[in-house]
Amino acid sequence: MATSRTCDASCFIALTEKQLEFTVARALLQSGQGVPSSLLDHTAIARVPALQHGDFWITESLAIIEYLEEVFAPPRFARMLPADPRERARTRQVMMWLRSDMRALRDERPWQRAVYPSTPAPMSRDAEQEAGELIDLVVRLDAKGDLAEWTIAHADLTFALMRLASSAYPLPKPAQHVLDLNLTRPSIRAYIEHTRPPNPPPKPRS
Repeated sequence: MATSRTCDASCFIALTEKQLEFTVARALLQSGQGVPSSLLDHTAIARVPALQHGDFWITESLAIIEYLEEVFAPPRFARMLPADPRERARTRQVMMWLRSDMRALRDERPWQRAVYPSTPAPMSRDAEQEAGELIDLVVRLDAKGDLAEWTIAHADLTFALMRLASSAYPLPKPAQHVLDLNLTRPSIRAYIEHTRPPNPPPKPRS
């Protein structure tokens, strides 16, 4: 699996949860530099993370997770997505929202701060608004019992909350509980603690 920064987190965790053997090749990208040339020879859409399974290559984290769930299906392998179609759709909805929204929060509070601590600048109004939307989502999902059954979306929510927690942003008790509980999960710990370069990746050039 080729990885870039933390967009590979859910893929890494899904592979770990399903107890599949895999190796990781790291690719740190900057804007304007493109992807490794080798990916262009194998993938229809050259992005990272990328998964190689035999002679098959697939990119985009959601597509990778769907592939793993179908090829290494439950009950033989751990379930990553709910069996019920409606719950499965809601899980995808949350994962898509976390990937497509919160642009200001992702830019101003990169997840790397959790493993490469630094002093953050004050958040902009847009980032503050997105932080509130994230916390509100987690609190509502938890209150409705939608987080009772673990899915791969829990990993995405965990790393989103870590963007705030690593900057000492105050989380309400329900959100802090969700974060603390997920941080005890071995697959999530394995991703957080796996070997990284000694210095954080450079910020993409605009």
